[in-house]
Amino acid sequence: MCATAMAAAERPMLLILTGEDCGKAIREAFSYAQSVSKRLHVTQILGSNLYHYGRHDLVATRPFKREFLLYIREEVLKRGKEEILALEDLAGEMGVPLEVNSIESEDILSTALSEAKKGYDIIFLPRQKKKLFPLFERTLPGYLQKKISGRIILC
Repeated sequence: MCATAMAAAERPMLLILTGEDCGKAIREAFSYAQSVSKRLHVTQILGSNLYHYGRHDLVATRPFKREFLLYIREEVLKRGKEEILALEDLAGEMGVPLEVNSIESEDILSTALSEAKKGYDIIFLPRQKKKLFPLFERTLPGYLQKKISGRIILC
């Protein structure tokens, strides 16, 4: 086996979780990692659309905005911890080596790109919901495909 093929076999796979419906992507990534005996790296991007409303509410007072934003952050972090525990349980059941990295960010595209550039063979992404006006927004899979050379699998 040549050196580049051995290096590719050593590289882990990446699963990017963005908070949307990620169940199918999780199952596919874990099944694939188990079948090829590879380490799975999970990047969990924590964020919420509600931050926008907390910052731009014209009627709310400053203390109420701050309290609302802190409440939303606590809920986002709580949801993230629950998801990590479920991933660790699944990894234990399936015998898949797992590494989880949680990142708080509202810029999903840049965060996912910086992680994907670290050099993964395969990147698993959950399918995004259809947008009402998709012409004005970039999708994560389309953005990553233009910026990196790795294989991207949508689930």
